[in-house]
Amino acid sequence: MQANHREVGAGDDLTMSSSVEALDAFGLSDHLKPALEAHAVVLLAQSAEDVFQRCVTMALHSTRATTATLLLFREHHDALEVVAASGHRSDEALGRMLPRGQGLSWVVFDCAAPLLVEQAHRHHAAHFLAGSPQPGAYLGVPLLDPDGHALGVLSVDTTNSAEVLGDADSRTLTLLAQAAGVAYSRHVALERAQANAHSFERLAQLSAELESLENPDEIARHALQTLINLSGYTTGAMFTLTEEGQTALHLLVGDAGGTTLSEAWVRALHAPEGLVAEVMHTRQVVAVHQYAQWTGAAQHGGRGVYSAVAAPLHSAGRLVGVVGLLHVHRVHGGPQGVGSLLEMVVARIERAMERVRAQEHLRDMREAALRAVGRVLEGRDGETYGHTDRVTALALQLGEVLNLSEEERQHLRWGAYLHDIGKISLPDAILLKPGRLTPDERHAVERHVVVGDGMLRDEAFVPREVRAVVRWHHERWDGSGYPDGLHGEHIPLLARLFSVVDVYDALISERPYKSAWSHEAAIAELRRNAGTQFDPGIVEAFLTLTVPDAGRA
Repeated sequence: MQANHREVGAGDDLTMSSSVEALDAFGLSDHLKPALEAHAVVLLAQSAEDVFQRCVTMALHSTRATTATLLLFREHHDALEVVAASGHRSDEALGRMLPRGQGLSWVVFDCAAPLLVEQAHRHHAAHFLAGSPQPGAYLGVPLLDPDGHALGVLSVDTTNSAEVLGDADSRTLTLLAQAAGVAYSRHVALERAQANAHSFERLAQLSAELESLENPDEIARHALQTLINLSGYTTGAMFTLTEEGQTALHLLVGDAGGTTLSEAWVRALHAPEGLVAEVMHTRQVVAVHQYAQWTGAAQHGGRGVYSAVAAPLHSAGRLVGVVGLLHVHRVHGGPQGVGSLLEMVVARIERAMERVRAQEHLRDMREAALRAVGRVLEGRDGETYGHTDRVTALALQLGEVLNLSEEERQHLRWGAYLHDIGKISLPDAILLKPGRLTPDERHAVERHVVVGDGMLRDEAFVPREVRAVVRWHHERWDGSGYPDGLHGEHIPLLARLFSVVDVYDALISERPYKSAWSHEAAIAELRRNAGTQFDPGIVEAFLTLTVPDAGRA
């Protein structure tokens, strides 16, 4: 924590002096003036950093010491860190970490009681910025929260000075430390409340954002990035669990530099280890602040990780993976309640993925139903069994050659299933007639595309692009087709594409009114009609396909 080097200003002195004068009128200032001064100084602070700097500034002024420091206990480092300093060599002191047992401040912290050492250089536990013992006294008092728990140490020393420290200085420092402890706790509580409010606000936004995503990996990636932003960790990871009990690094988000985790490790199966294994065993959130010292640390993917926290990921009540946060630059405990935060985000990932799986299941059921409709229709039409599946497969191959998007390929697939749905309105006498149709019968047949379009128009789940295939797959490039006489690129692309594969399969298939053509003869017919019946560019693309031998009998 970087100190804010704000000195006590004239306005602060005026406020404090006014309060002291008010107490003087009652003859109480001799006993209460030090306490008022202490509380007035720190309570005017605008931040925790300001509290600390005001505290050390007043400590230095009140005791006439050489140096004043305030140290906070850092649990994740198990060290006392100098977060504010004033006086001689204060710049050198700021930010210094004292590991457990190093320095007289640890004696104060462990005992939670004031310590005065008149000849500090003779004490075995003394620690000096200069690196070698220096004459002078040391006075340290514990910094306590309102519940009496030690937060750190406020200390002064008279190194290389003739000043003497005594009981009055100890009382002054104790009052300052008490006031600073209360003020610091208040600021920390406020910061935590603000951070929690921000987290909950962001979680609410995340829930809405995840609702708009349909790809499970995109959902997890977005949620992990949000976790990184909220928690201060550098890296997010999602591990998946196979039915055989192996795990794989499925997603890696953020900075993984300096670790053995890498994109090359993604999806590589291996036995569970480290934090992943621990979460799988306990089925609970597990946090490890100093990962390198943890006895359960992974031997492979965990090298280079300083701190980590992970939670189980479930689907339909079954453990399917582990979601974790890592810090790869330093020991990091994250904000208070980071485990609960991780659980809440994982719950949102689970709900979003369940929603996507439900939608995928619904789409699969629709797909199966639509395919079944197509196969029923082909049977009634007297077409060779498998026509629907063949034209669907050919259309999708051609769609890949033409670089159709995933959504366009779905529309094409559904259009292939339903392209002749309007023929359900035709009587068998027309549909299965082996000879030439009369003009009225021909008109009835041509109306099947309009009927099919009308049947699907009120089905909300059928996109208009699918209906375009149904209505216009008998239009011709030269405008002589039906039902609307569209020509050229006025005919929707998917309808133009499907008309080529539909005619090809019809030619090579046996029907009640004709024999099957050879593949070569069908290809020659497509070439001959390119530019009149068919889009010539699509015919050229079709000719690049490797069409399986489909002698139809």
